Amino acid sequence: MEEVKKVTLDNKLLLITPPDKLFNQNYSVVLVHPSDAVREQAQEILAKTQGQINIYLYNADDENSDVDWLLSCSKMSNVVVLDYDNSPNHVKTLSSYLVSLPHTYWLTKDDWMLYNKLSPNRIYGLDIIEDLIGGQFEKR
Repeated sequence: MEEVKKVTLDNKLLLITPPDKLFNQNYSVVLVHPSDAVREQAQEILAKTQGQINIYLYNADDENSDVDWLLSCSKMSNVVVLDYDNSPNHVKTLSSYLVSLPHTYWLTKDDWMLYNKLSPNRIYGLDIIEDLIGGQFEKR
């Protein structure tokens, strides 16, 4: 079994990649194929938060690469950020399911996407994620 891959910043952020999962009570965020800009923005936002956060990173280009992991982590996490434009075809095939989850926020530059019919959670940057995560920690 592979060791849990993690990066700790002030003992707050745990970076988790396939096939690993953590079953703790931490707030969990899934990043699906984030571009460098999205990854940097997420890092800045998450570094400012209070509390411990699990960050699940799915960045696999092979269609046989832990799709089950992506689906289960997306279902059990508090927030999913899907960078549609940066995703390979096997993730785009699953994206209608991912977008239909109420806690999935998705980014794309396409204006014609019908995913607006499935979810109002289209975002153009991660600012809304900062509000969501900050609000969750204020409630605790």
